[in-house]
Amino acid sequence: MSDPKEKTEDLLKEGERGRSARTPWLILGGVHVVVISIVAVVLAIVFTVYLLA
Repeated sequence: MSDPKEKTEDLLKEGERGRSARTPWLILGGVHVVVISIVAVVLAIVFTVYLLA
């Protein structure tokens, strides 16, 4: 079984090269994680303010 860290590094290198058919999906996956994280933080702040008001 391969090491998850090595797999992540391989996917990062593949995305940087940009020559694979999977490259757009790798980039969109990274963007998806960032956007979901931002939305989760904003929702947590809004919910907290709502409960404290």
